[in-house]
Amino acid sequence: MKKGFSFQRIMQSAVVLAAPAAFLMCMPAAQAGTIILEGSDAIGFHCPGGNASACTYESQTWDALSGGSKTDPIAIIGQDDSGTTGDVGIQAGSNTFGMTLDQFATLAGAGTLSQYAAIYFLAGDGCCTENDSLIPVGEDAAVLAYLAGGGTVMIENYIGGEAWNFAIDPGAPSTNLNAFVAGVGGGQSSSLSCDDGETVTATGIANGFTQPSVMSCWTHQAYDESVFTPLGFTKSFFNSPADGGYTGTGPYSSLLSDGNTLTGGPTGTPEPASMLLMGGGLAALGFMARRRASRKS
Repeated sequence: MKKGFSFQRIMQSAVVLAAPAAFLMCMPAAQAGTIILEGSDAIGFHCPGGNASACTYESQTWDALSGGSKTDPIAIIGQDDSGTTGDVGIQAGSNTFGMTLDQFATLAGAGTLSQYAAIYFLAGDGCCTENDSLIPVGEDAAVLAYLAGGGTVMIENYIGGEAWNFAIDPGAPSTNLNAFVAGVGGGQSSSLSCDDGETVTATGIANGFTQPSVMSCWTHQAYDESVFTPLGFTKSFFNSPADGGYTGTGPYSSLLSDGNTLTGGPTGTPEPASMLLMGGGLAALGFMARRRASRKS
């Protein structure tokens, strides 16, 4: 009489075959956090200027970045159009969800970054193009550590500046991403300069945003997704206006992210290492079952 494999032996074999996958799962991810590229100065310029639609969008942004939690504050780095580094949230209607907002002139002034639900980098005086001076040499390591811990970073009026490549494209930090940004300060030819033709996407709605009312000037920059998607930026919260006269391949986003906001929550898709571990175990069980059946025949 031929002996079959015991359940214990099958499971032992599954564990052996799945061990490499378990090792991969235990390895730290290169980046666990979320980076959001914002082609608008609604927060730093239009809301402080009294635009109600911009303030509504700002409030939704704070809510999305905090996940509706009032526990962890949001750090706002830089100076807005009001000419101060005071709390942006004091602007009328800009913080209707009641998050705690702490604003600092410099990143170093924010102290330990892990205490914040998100970090928002204002454009220069809140308008038009990113403020590269907010990432002094040496402080990129603190931001990378914050992202590795699952933090969220949002950059106002991002134009592909090399100062941010350490997080946007760490594999090629000297890449000229400005060439793939259209609009104000962008290197890609476009007629986009100041537009209200953006459209909130289903992903944007899931992350807490609604279609903004006319602000007279909402979209300043647009991001060529054909270039940014391979870098992990796969979630567009707002489609860019279709009348930008773009020369790239597109499509284009006015608010592009490499992950959900905290409000948007997890995708529900298992991590690749978890899927590999599960698949390895199932493959081992299937292999043993087939071998047992062939011995019986």
